[in-house]
Amino acid sequence: MTLPSFENARWYALVGALAAVLTLLAALQYQSGRRVNDATTEQMLTHLEGALVNLRQGLESELTPLCRELQQNETRSQGTALPDYGRRFERWRRAAAHPGLVTAVYVWQPANSQSPDLFQLDFQRNEFGPAEWPADFTQLHQRLQDGAPRMDGPGGHSPGQHGRPESESLREGELSHRSPPPRGAALMRHSHDAPPPPDWMVDENTLVLLHPAWEEGETARARGRHSGVTWILVALNVDVLRSHIIPELAQRYFGTQNQLPYQIAVILKNKDRDKLVAIYSSDSGFAAQSEVAPDARLNLFGPPMPIVRRAGTSIQRFTVAVPLAGEGNRAPDPDPEPFRIEPVRYPSQDQGWEIIAKHREGSVEAAVSSLYHRNLVFNFAVLLVLAATAGMIVVNSRRARRLAQLQMDFVASVSHELRTPLTGIISAAQNIVDGVVGDKNRMARYGTAIVSQAQQLTELIEQILLFSATEKDRFRYHFQSVRIEDLIEASLSNTSALIRSAGVTVEAQIQQDLPPLRVDVKAFSQCLQNLIANAVKYGGEQRWVGIKVTQVSRNHGKEIRIAVEDKGMGIGSDDLEHVFEPFYRSPVATAAQIHGSGLGLPLAKTIAEAMGGRLTVESIPDKGSTFTVHLPTGTTREGKNRL
Repeated sequence: MTLPSFENARWYALVGALAAVLTLLAALQYQSGRRVNDATTEQMLTHLEGALVNLRQGLESELTPLCRELQQNETRSQGTALPDYGRRFERWRRAAAHPGLVTAVYVWQPANSQSPDLFQLDFQRNEFGPAEWPADFTQLHQRLQDGAPRMDGPGGHSPGQHGRPESESLREGELSHRSPPPRGAALMRHSHDAPPPPDWMVDENTLVLLHPAWEEGETARARGRHSGVTWILVALNVDVLRSHIIPELAQRYFGTQNQLPYQIAVILKNKDRDKLVAIYSSDSGFAAQSEVAPDARLNLFGPPMPIVRRAGTSIQRFTVAVPLAGEGNRAPDPDPEPFRIEPVRYPSQDQGWEIIAKHREGSVEAAVSSLYHRNLVFNFAVLLVLAATAGMIVVNSRRARRLAQLQMDFVASVSHELRTPLTGIISAAQNIVDGVVGDKNRMARYGTAIVSQAQQLTELIEQILLFSATEKDRFRYHFQSVRIEDLIEASLSNTSALIRSAGVTVEAQIQQDLPPLRVDVKAFSQCLQNLIANAVKYGGEQRWVGIKVTQVSRNHGKEIRIAVEDKGMGIGSDDLEHVFEPFYRSPVATAAQIHGSGLGLPLAKTIAEAMGGRLTVESIPDKGSTFTVHLPTGTTREGKNRL
């Protein structure tokens, strides 16, 4: 049975439309996924850059209270005595979250006399005493001496607001025309657009904070000069930075549930060194890689330099905009901003502390790409499931329509099969009633015909009922041991009338000494009868049916094979896979007006499988077909009983 051509065209059009929609969805999903991938990469890099800036500002905020305590009074004419520095430092240490951040505090007062010019704060007694320059301060000491010209030369300018000389707020070009720069002004690298010199500086080689404190009046005259600079030097504890402050900042700005998605390090950038020097590294060995390629990096001190980040294979740069205090007409914040701490520059070196960050999956691009591919696989899997579901719906719908058509054909075929014997019975009975049959012999023949037609009708009805029971698993099998010869003889006896009426010759070949089978005799006989009847109906003009029973070895055991063969029309390859489907009838058989219900072969297959065997078919069009029942020997099949 096939659907009409217009029905097929409609189904094909529906399948094509579904395929086109799914293909369009897949293409849109791929394009949107790429856009989301690019946007996510840009967003993650932006967040990473913001986190670097936050970490840098967090460190500045950590140092700001210390710097403010040690900052010189804003009153221009007032000096700051050493005891005052000690009291201020002690006040900071009592309130600080990390008092161990400072390892030493020095005050350097360049003098014209022979008195000591470097004093160190004793943390136990909170007093300053004379000290020698530490060995690791040698380079810094020399830089201070080389870059700090005397302030009592011609011009004699006085300090300006916040303890700075008025000329300090001028650009470098203006300083060169008006007056000598203040002490320490030459320690930094300036441009014509640079902001004013800072209040605090840092020597990145030794991690020492420096602050030029202006002094004049009695304090300066007591030291034998008109005015000058007192330098405050604060040595920072690298271990506290490495173990407490930077890890806390990294966890605050980069952490997610106590885990850092990025590898973070604070390194000393020096192009002349083979290995990088690290203050902090979130992962062992990360900062020691000389050719590490971070996703983003930012200098730790000084004006925020352009952040360098990776974007695929190219390098992009952008500048972090940090507004200066008092810029424009903006009202000052109630909370003072962190001090701007500039690094000390050495002419022969190009180094500085940097914060570098790299994603743990290799790069931000790699992490986003991995997530993108996982999402892409998931989305396409969903589309495949949708496609499979749509396909199953189409297939099941076609099968339902096909089954409905088969059932309608079955009803028509069974109606015809029922009507044929009923017509014969009614005709014979009507002749008897009408007195057409007068003598006893004709009456006997009519009676025999009625019995034959009634028996044919009964067998058809029983076969329908048996098929219904087996399909609903309500048929109960009764297994018993029986000889194969007896099964063949019973099956031929039950189909003898059909065989004689069709004029078919039956040849049976049964191997000797076959073991008995344990089967349901009635059900298995019905299976063989259906195969014999099928061979008789489709045997064609040859009118020959062969039955061959043999025992063969298979796998690790033996099986009995009962083959029923004919030399009729055969079965085409297109119909061969459907012959065991209920209600199915070959279009060739229908065209040849061979009557049948389409239940014989499906019922035979069901019974063979219930006996623990199987039913196979081999056929060649116009040469005949062979149906073979395969039954294993030596097994008991009571377990297959169905209720």
